[in-house]
Amino acid sequence: MAQRILKLVQSEELRRSKSDKLIAHYIERNLAEIPFETAKSIASRLELSPMTVGRYLRRMGFDGLDQLKHELRRGSSNPAWQVKGPVDRLREDIREGKLLAGLIQEQINNLGMVYELTTSPEWQKAIDALIGASEVYVAAYQNVRGIAQYFASQLSYTRSRVQFVDGLNGTYSELLDGSVEGRVLFLHDVRRFAAKARPLAMEARRAGVKVILYTDEYCPWAAEVSDICLVVPGSHGPLWDGAATTIAVMDLMLSNIIVVLGDEVSERVGMLTRLQDVFGDFEA
Repeated sequence: MAQRILKLVQSEELRRSKSDKLIAHYIERNLAEIPFETAKSIASRLELSPMTVGRYLRRMGFDGLDQLKHELRRGSSNPAWQVKGPVDRLREDIREGKLLAGLIQEQINNLGMVYELTTSPEWQKAIDALIGASEVYVAAYQNVRGIAQYFASQLSYTRSRVQFVDGLNGTYSELLDGSVEGRVLFLHDVRRFAAKARPLAMEARRAGVKVILYTDEYCPWAAEVSDICLVVPGSHGPLWDGAATTIAVMDLMLSNIIVVLGDEVSERVGMLTRLQDVFGDFEA
């Protein structure tokens, strides 16, 4: 697939104007970076308009950069989706059908898609909601529960009023009692989907709580029950679901929030560190 794209941008048909040549040269020389670019970022680097980049991509036969990325992903030995540095051994192991090599390649592909998620409007809406909420409640079930608890714990270092809810009281009343406006529920649920997840999201919205749903591509009801939906690739491997993609998303989300809040986070961490020293939670 990468070779076909290289032939396209090297053709005379796609190198007619000055802007054509700029874009063609950029794609040719930076094919490995395309999965981590947007049309806007390419345009900015080349001092062109995003519309010019978009028109060029359509002349290539792609309806936008996402379609070009999709074609790159289809190539099993595509250099655009390989780790940087020496990759010959990985490629050879994949050709030989070695299980772990294939799983590593899948994780690399998924991380490329995670970057695309971070450039989406839904991502920014989620960041704004988590920062602006009066209270944030995090819920999850089954094998993603531990990751969600980690996220809630780390998020509590960046802002106040963050709580993981386990539903053991049978009502989720701390979230649904309507006593505080501006609440946000960050719900994690991936296949197999938990029986409680969908009803919780629906009740939360009924109670005026904004719902951010983190889920995978297999969820059939995501749009129906959420205000903001973050969708990541589902597991395609022969084993169980891996956690690398979810952890990457959570860490990037936390990093994004820290960057936006800046000194506020430093002040809060300083306060929490002092309290940890007071109560002796860590060795001196």
